[in-house]
Amino acid sequence: MVNKITVNIISEAQAWGVKGQGVYTATLVLTEALKRREDVEVFLNANGLFDIAHLHTPGPYAISKGLFSGKRVIISAHVIPESLLGSLVLSNLWLPLATTYLKRYYNLADLVIAVSPKVKEELEEIGVKAPIVFVPNPVNLERFYESKELRKEGRNRLGLSDEDFVAISSGQIQPRKGIDTFIEVAQKLPFIKFVWVGGQPFSILTAGYLEMNEKIKKAPPNVIFTGLVPYEEMPIYLNSADIFFFPSFQENFPMAVLEAASCGLPLLLRDNPEYREPYKDWYIPAKNNVEFQNYILRLYEDNSFREEYKKKALRLAQEYNADNVAKTIVEVYREALSKPPRMKRDFLTLEILREEWRRLFLNVKNKNSLHSSQRKRNYSDFKDF
Repeated sequence: MVNKITVNIISEAQAWGVKGQGVYTATLVLTEALKRREDVEVFLNANGLFDIAHLHTPGPYAISKGLFSGKRVIISAHVIPESLLGSLVLSNLWLPLATTYLKRYYNLADLVIAVSPKVKEELEEIGVKAPIVFVPNPVNLERFYESKELRKEGRNRLGLSDEDFVAISSGQIQPRKGIDTFIEVAQKLPFIKFVWVGGQPFSILTAGYLEMNEKIKKAPPNVIFTGLVPYEEMPIYLNSADIFFFPSFQENFPMAVLEAASCGLPLLLRDNPEYREPYKDWYIPAKNNVEFQNYILRLYEDNSFREEYKKKALRLAQEYNADNVAKTIVEVYREALSKPPRMKRDFLTLEILREEWRRLFLNVKNKNSLHSSQRKRNYSDFKDF
């Protein structure tokens, strides 16, 4: 019998309940998938000593808990410097400091998991020396699936008729997500309904907080902003739609796309370089508002075109289903455990302190059972119309 790997999943998003953003969802789905396996024992934000401490957020809580609870430290890279632009207030001013911080944070790891090939490239460019492997975010196909019943319920909630053609998007309301594009395209297509599911979980820390809220108030009548929606209810809203229209300027490996694909929605995304390798030809890329508008019209008018990209979306979802990803993650854990921990770190040398902390917990474990307790993307390049 193979010994179980003990894993401590560490995330400030989970610890503090910061829902409505992708890192929370990605961590949740991976944790659930790992718990279904028999070769790992999974804990969340626990105290004690574990084979693996797997960090998902770069804050001091995660760092302090991770460094002292894992024989090996694995960090999933959900955030890169470019992700901050257009997401948080005044990010262009403190981006150099954030870049240095993220570089040092990722260099604390024995191994870094990049959630997309583009993230791996970015981490190498900012000077991350820890080994980096690409493992995508997972999607739970048992939670997100196509359903006529959910479609009916979603349309009832949104006040939509059976005849309405609906383009949906989801994510935080911030400039990086392409809110302007979403509204401008909707204005050009008044006979189509546009629904944005999501809010501003970081409140006034969100970039363009007041401006975004003003735009929402002035949006045309064919646009619906639902605000924050519980994660468990997202399948209801996604199933209410006919296509997924996601004009975000920058992403890493967005959960929103995976969830929409799992519900069988054709994917219309901005032509971002980070999508091309992992999403292959399973989505429709558009460069500007005119192309978005034309593709939405074609999806509206051409059933065969819509059906083609529905099948491609389902293929994408199957590729990244949670059980497949969890299997790959466990292989990464075994690879990390087969090698000695990295002794040299760019941030500071903590190995001696870590060893002392491990000895302390090993002594406790012998007496008691384990317990839980750059590159700035220039948004002006995407000017439309």
